[in-house]
Amino acid sequence: MKKKSIFTALIAMALQSGSLLNAQQLNPTGICYVEVNNNNILNAGAYKLQTSNSYLFNVVNIFAANINYDTSRGRAYLYSNNNVTKVLTNADTYIKPLQQKGMKVVLTILGNHQGAGICNFPTREAAKDFALQLANTVNTYGLDGIDFDDEYSEYGKNGTGQPNDSSFVMLVQELRALLPDKIISFYYYGDAASRLSWNGARVGDNVNYSWNAMYGTFSAPNVPPLTKAQISPAAVWMGNTSNSTTTSLATQTKNGGYGVFMWYDLHGTNESSQLSAGTQTLYGQPTVLSGSLQSWTAGVNCDAPIGLYTSNLTGTSAKLNWSAAATNSYDIDYKPASSTTWTNAASAVNATSVTVSGLTANTEYDWRIRTNCSVKSAYMFAPRFNSGSGTTTPSGSYSLSLDGSSESGAAGNLNLSGSALSFEGWIKPSSFKSTSPYISSVMGTEIGDSNSALLRLGDAGLANNKLQFVVSINNVQQKLASATALNANTWYHVAATYDGSTMKLYINGVLNASKAQTGNISSNGAFNVGYSYNTSRNFNGKIDEVRVWKKALTQTEISQNMCNVSLPASSLAAYWKFNEGSGSTVQDSSGNGASLTLTGVDASNWGTDLPCATGTSKLSRNTENQREIGSEQINNKNQIKLYPNPVSKSSSFTVSVPDNYNKGKLMIYDLNGRLIDTKSLNAGSNHYDLNGLSSGNYILQFESQNGSAKQTEKIMVK
Repeated sequence: MKKKSIFTALIAMALQSGSLLNAQQLNPTGICYVEVNNNNILNAGAYKLQTSNSYLFNVVNIFAANINYDTSRGRAYLYSNNNVTKVLTNADTYIKPLQQKGMKVVLTILGNHQGAGICNFPTREAAKDFALQLANTVNTYGLDGIDFDDEYSEYGKNGTGQPNDSSFVMLVQELRALLPDKIISFYYYGDAASRLSWNGARVGDNVNYSWNAMYGTFSAPNVPPLTKAQISPAAVWMGNTSNSTTTSLATQTKNGGYGVFMWYDLHGTNESSQLSAGTQTLYGQPTVLSGSLQSWTAGVNCDAPIGLYTSNLTGTSAKLNWSAAATNSYDIDYKPASSTTWTNAASAVNATSVTVSGLTANTEYDWRIRTNCSVKSAYMFAPRFNSGSGTTTPSGSYSLSLDGSSESGAAGNLNLSGSALSFEGWIKPSSFKSTSPYISSVMGTEIGDSNSALLRLGDAGLANNKLQFVVSINNVQQKLASATALNANTWYHVAATYDGSTMKLYINGVLNASKAQTGNISSNGAFNVGYSYNTSRNFNGKIDEVRVWKKALTQTEISQNMCNVSLPASSLAAYWKFNEGSGSTVQDSSGNGASLTLTGVDASNWGTDLPCATGTSKLSRNTENQREIGSEQINNKNQIKLYPNPVSKSSSFTVSVPDNYNKGKLMIYDLNGRLIDTKSLNAGSNHYDLNGLSSGNYILQFESQNGSAKQTEKIMVK
């Protein structure tokens, strides 16, 4: 018979750093699960061994909190129902009394039919985010650890991914780093039982115990490198496993030299008879009821809000955002990630955001929120954020470099289904994939053939340096490839659009390929930049100014706004400028809160190799008299944009001219200060041929008609 739904609270009986358990530690260690939806957890402290007067249970598992899925943010989050909430928020009543008797109290984590589970975190950052939620919960409520049970997740639901080999390994690695001296245990069941190693790392390296998931049977979990001392092959379901079977399981445990014995579903009635059927064999003495049994009254429903994200980072302040949970008020706290002390940001507020100030620049912060009902909800913990540098930089002042293997960005869930869509951004490929399927993912969602929208380079049967736009239309993937192949180490503005009748690809603002197609887009799921499906398809190169639109951009809109977009902008779903210059988070400038969480990046990934001019350069153009052409400091809105840069000598470049430069002029100089050419400027997008210029660097001076505005840039011709 399959286990009921017990979340295995693996007891950390003996971490290498020292024993976690009380002085009355039994051998084998006694593990107890309490279904708090029906029973009072305090009853675990009512049973003792008759002769030694030792408490029977060493570890008590709160069964169970859940892994839920926030579809608006594409994020797995820790959820506590009304009864788990009652236990946690009343820790002095339900948790500390057991700990004072020498017991450890652990929280079990279980799937909840929403697609999220311990086996389908798509990236390390996603696994770390959930591990942070668990660690903050343990520390906030004074718990002794976390127990994992891989049941009821319904992987793939709500656009989530299927199980993968790396997820559970990454999760326990991150959790162990955050909770070095706490219990981490594993109920041996589900997909997790067959996904215990990845890239040489093992789940067993970071958990303390595991046990059998099939009640009434004797079967030792295989979780290397755990030893017999850390394993319970026996599984007893109170009231369902017979006393004779309980005795048999105890005998096999004792004779086999195993160090753990697990009891599931302790009730509020006297269980001493069945407990004695096991303890007489295990410890040579019966179990007695030594205290009063406690009844249980269900907790009041009060959920914490979801949809948590951070915006408006200035270095010293940040805006904390959430979705309303009915008409309740909220309490919000924050702290530096390195601190254990929370600071209150606001209490009993009825808004859906609050701004905190006095932050330290370039510092990681955590924040949490709870709902005020007639009771308090459990805390919900937001994704960790970096306060930022506190400096204001022009558009495109940084770009991000990705290595093509372990580095990428995750934006959470984006629902792009509908009749129109556009992707655009700047890319500078460093190399193209040389092995099948020859794909380098730029951006998008790919849950399956019937749920996808992505822009990438290459495909099976397509050159690895050609663009490909892939969209699920009428639940079938439709593909459009570019006519032009891209070169390595060259900046390109790439864009893909669909308007309900035609798929189009643009390179540097020029239409490159199109395909007639009708129908609606089906794309709703995890959106990534530089990654799709698996890391073998990661993009290798630099990326900047990435935007997602729920409309089809026109060629004019694309060509005139390649370097920047005025905000707010209608139908803009996400906009990542990559102006942070540091950290592992890229803010969403669209206002929709789709922050990009970066995996594997550090300071070396950020650089100033840019596709667009910043308008703040000062370059020498005359070596004889050291005459300088100085640029004026200009507001971004009135700044000339130049692209691509570098540019091929057989091609052309585009200058996006704001109104204040209309009817002005462009002068092109070589680096010796010699005037090469003069051209007129018109407001809008101006395309200029290079007229056979040789390879090298040139200086471009822009001047308005009345001479009041000037700007100087450098362009490289390759």
